[in-house]
Amino acid sequence: MSERKHPVPAVDVIIEIKLPDGRTGIVLIERKNPPYGWALPGGFVDYGETLEQAAIREAREETSLEVELLRQFHTYSDPSRDPRRHTISTVFIARASGWPEAADDARKAGVFPREEINFPLAFDHRQILDDYFSWREKHPPRAEPERSEERPAGSGSLPQQEEPLAELTRVWSLAEAEVIKSFLGTNGIACLLKGQVVHSIYPFTMDGLGETIIMVMAKDLEKARQLLEEYSPSRPSD
Repeated sequence: MSERKHPVPAVDVIIEIKLPDGRTGIVLIERKNPPYGWALPGGFVDYGETLEQAAIREAREETSLEVELLRQFHTYSDPSRDPRRHTISTVFIARASGWPEAADDARKAGVFPREEINFPLAFDHRQILDDYFSWREKHPPRAEPERSEERPAGSGSLPQQEEPLAELTRVWSLAEAEVIKSFLGTNGIACLLKGQVVHSIYPFTMDGLGETIIMVMAKDLEKARQLLEEYSPSRPSD
């Protein structure tokens, strides 16, 4: 008697992050493993784990973000949605503060406003986001007061919205921008990237991703400029 097969449960997470210009961005990760491409953070549900626990864990593992789940969105079960096997994914809407750092199965991570998600996505994640954006038009997020707790400089968190921001520099390689961001963070300067993707980045390009703006809090601008005068991530090693 042949063993009966069953679909595999999975979760995907639509993580909303407020950008410095007031827009809402969605966290996407570039996958290290097949199927390649950009996708929502997510993965398979572990034995003994709830869907909610799996969503929070997968978000943390792939983006290094601690998310707050807002609601369960929809469940997607098309047998062809995952080319590896039949999966059933429950999608959650979540929010987070800070900036994603790729880890685990993610090669890169970024935050993308709706109009900049103009490239192909893995699985059925384009359909998921189309459904989400249609739903969001009818259910805009509620405005919430800014939290007043202090975050350590260079922790990877976005500065509070009342903190003035200043443009530090512009580059044309997202990889270079991430190096600069990491360098500044180790020197105690809160740094973020704005407008990461302007042009298509699919499927495997590492450079030429479109103009990337690197921003710091205004109070750190001169210190950051002085540091960068002595450092260049694109400088060839001796």
